Amino acid sequence: MYPVPDRPPDNEFPADDRGPELTARQRRAVAVTATQIADAVRVDTALLAGREIDSPTGGSTLAELPPCTWGCGSRWRRRLAQAFDDLAADAAAGSDPEPTCTGEQMALHIVVVTAAGRHLDGDLDDLLHEVPAHPDDIDWISPLDFLFENYDVLTLFDPEPDSDGVNLDPEDWFVPFEDHRARDPHRGYRR
Repeated sequence: MYPVPDRPPDNEFPADDRGPELTARQRRAVAVTATQIADAVRVDTALLAGREIDSPTGGSTLAELPPCTWGCGSRWRRRLAQAFDDLAADAAAGSDPEPTCTGEQMALHIVVVTAAGRHLDGDLDDLLHEVPAHPDDIDWISPLDFLFENYDVLTLFDPEPDSDGVNLDPEDWFVPFEDHRARDPHRGYRR
C-alpha cells in the first residue's frame, strides 16, 4: 500500500499567503511522477495481456493496487493509465490536479505519495533544479488535505473494504463524480 508521508514539524514552514495549492516544484514532481506511473501501467497492461494478477509481488505497478482490481482487463487498465496522464496534464498546465472520478482519486493518491517520497529522497533533484524553490516544497501532507474530498478509495486496501463509498467497485472507477467535471471524451489517449 502507498503510505502517507510524515508531516515535517510546523516550525519548518514560515507563514505565508500561498493558500491551499501545490508549489511549483510539487506540481512538477506530480506531473513527472504521474507520467512515469502511466507508462508503467501501460507496460504492465501489455505484459499481462488481460491476465488476472494473482499476487501483490512481482514488481507490477498494477499489483500494488487493491486486490479488487486485479481481475480487471486491459481496457480498464488503459483507462487507469489515462487517469494518471490526465492528472499529469493538469499539473503540467500549472493547476492542481482535481480528480473527476474514483480512478483519478486512487491515481492521485499514488502519485502524491510516490512524488513525495522521490522528492524528499532527492530522486527528482535533476528535474526540479530549474523550478523556483518555495519553503513549502517539502510539505507533502498539506496537499492531502486540499487535493482530496475524502479517502473512501483507500478503504479498498483494507481486508474488509468500505462498501458505502461512491463508485468503489472497479467497474465504476471511471464514472465521473459530476457530469460538468467529466474529462473530454475526445481528448485521445497517449500510447
